[in-house]
Amino acid sequence: MGENNFIKIALVGAGSVATHLGLALLDAGFKVEFVLNRSSDHGEVLAQKLDARFVTSIEGLNHPDLVIIAVSDDAIPIIARQLVGASFPVVHTSGTVSKDVLRETGSDYGVFYPFQTFSIQSEVDFSKVPVCIDASNVPFSNKLEDLAHCLTGTVCLIDDEKRKILHLAGVFASNFSNYLYTIAEEILIKNDIPFDLLLPLIRETAMKVQITPPKEAQTGPAKRGDLSTIKEHLHLIQNKPELLELYKLFTNNILKTYSHQIQKDDI
Repeated sequence: MGENNFIKIALVGAGSVATHLGLALLDAGFKVEFVLNRSSDHGEVLAQKLDARFVTSIEGLNHPDLVIIAVSDDAIPIIARQLVGASFPVVHTSGTVSKDVLRETGSDYGVFYPFQTFSIQSEVDFSKVPVCIDASNVPFSNKLEDLAHCLTGTVCLIDDEKRKILHLAGVFASNFSNYLYTIAEEILIKNDIPFDLLLPLIRETAMKVQITPPKEAQTGPAKRGDLSTIKEHLHLIQNKPELLELYKLFTNNILKTYSHQIQKDDI
């Protein structure tokens, strides 16, 4: 581990991000001294995993070297107001909330944003998780970079506006994709077809975009302008208006992207 600028770290929150980040810090040799959370159920569980003290109020933190706020975006301003005038550095882990929400906490504040989808029940190799840094001043930024480099091989400096754009792209690439997996699973289950049959296709699609630009990797009937197949798919979901709307939206956009001159009324 590199220079340890943060001897005592406090985690605010006990959800997915807090859990994975806390475990990564522990694995890297850092000491998570406190876990602060409203719910004792989740907070005490995470504190036990990290060999930390569980507290329920800001007053219980006892001057940590760094406070990491890993809670929902709506809750960050609430925590920030409780930390006004704090004598310790503070960061949050949000992809969309400005670092300036922490401006009143003190001179050292910023963002420590792990760019990954996290679920408590799923293991993540944190060494491969990009961490995005933004800070109120250069010295504090350098300390956060040192911390991030102890956890992962990918660290980038990115301001509020670009971080929001990155988060938006992540929603399209991950959240929307996973929702489409949910739709696909429901279609298969209703027709007694195992979802496992899709897994090789999902893996190959994910692998392909790592070596080929997504636009070049696109396949399927809309990419080919295969109107007969598209019409057959629409027939299969004719009694599902929500699916029809989604299918037509994606199909029309793909047709347009690949310059197929097909009128909307045709599908």
